[in-house]
Amino acid sequence: MSEARLIWSEEFDLPAGSAPNTQTWVRDLGDGTSYGIPGWGNNELQVYTEQNAFVNGSGQLEIEARRITDGSAGNAYYGPVQWTSARLVTKNKLYFQYGQITIRAKVPAGRGLWPAFWMLGEQMDTQGWPLAGEIDIMEWVGREPLEALGTLHGPGYFGDHGCGGKKVSEVDLSEDWHEFGICWKPDEISWQLDGGTYFVAKNVDVAPNQWVYNQPFSLLLNLAVGGNLGGELAPDLPDSNKLLVDYIRVYEFEGFGQIIKR
Repeated sequence: MSEARLIWSEEFDLPAGSAPNTQTWVRDLGDGTSYGIPGWGNNELQVYTEQNAFVNGSGQLEIEARRITDGSAGNAYYGPVQWTSARLVTKNKLYFQYGQITIRAKVPAGRGLWPAFWMLGEQMDTQGWPLAGEIDIMEWVGREPLEALGTLHGPGYFGDHGCGGKKVSEVDLSEDWHEFGICWKPDEISWQLDGGTYFVAKNVDVAPNQWVYNQPFSLLLNLAVGGNLGGELAPDLPDSNKLLVDYIRVYEFEGFGQIIKR
């Protein structure tokens, strides 16, 4: 990536067992039913809890998807909870507009797992999805272990018809740490894997639909299980699966990039 000035970072340098920085992160909880979208809109199996995300004391965040077999987690939209996990968001705390946004992460192996690092437009509560916009910086699914996915979802292009691209690696991306990111400026967003650009989207690429990415967006980080994109679970999927995050960093990019605190 081009040289850029660091304007914000989350390094997860807290004592072992600590919750993620509460000045930055809040947690979405449950199975999406309270938001009116059971299964988080994608038929996902996990229920998000307070317990499944913590700092490990080695400068890393751990988000754990944990299988539940004893009924101890109550009920989800589909019956007794089968999986718990965590989803962290900066909504109502921090928003970002433009810049180079990167995450260094190690995704967990296993068919049915679906880790993601993404963004939603600040106007979600008033305009809804997809009008407010969604930027998927990194999605990875265990059933396609070589592929990093980057996608835009907006009015007229969302779900299976989002504006996106993918990078097909020569190796299983779960085998090592990788840096995923975007370089975002007015009317253009490009996606990177380990510093190499693999997809570029411009406002003309979604025309005649609306480009809704020249506004502040919040960050989201989660580990989903199953669902429309995660797909069927492997029979031998472990009971504990962890998404590890070393850092999240935001840089000024080509003169663009700002942090908005709420």
